[in-house]
Amino acid sequence: MMNTVRTMLICCLMVIIPGCATMTIEGDGQKTTQSKTGIHTVHGSFYNFVWSEPPVTKCENGHGLYRARYHTNALYALASIISLGLYVPQTVEWWCDGTPEQDDDEEVYYPAQ
Repeated sequence: MMNTVRTMLICCLMVIIPGCATMTIEGDGQKTTQSKTGIHTVHGSFYNFVWSEPPVTKCENGHGLYRARYHTNALYALASIISLGLYVPQTVEWWCDGTPEQDDDEEVYYPAQ
């Protein structure tokens, strides 16, 4: 009986512990006291269905995006598993700082709308 409980506990820990994950994408800028930051929880799915459209926030005064951090936790993973991927929440945190440096001979890239 004790081995069964121990096995179930180990299996639960194996599922819960890797559920927390953070991925950071960082640029070359410097984080200063004037850095603008924001945080938002995105509600989406694995099937390209968006439950709520996230607000589009742009950096002001010509400042560029310095860092973006994506985070998920065990409860988010559990919600994803229970809903079979129909509901997948994820938290995004971003920082705006610095003016984007451009060379005079470089052309500015504007993605297609």
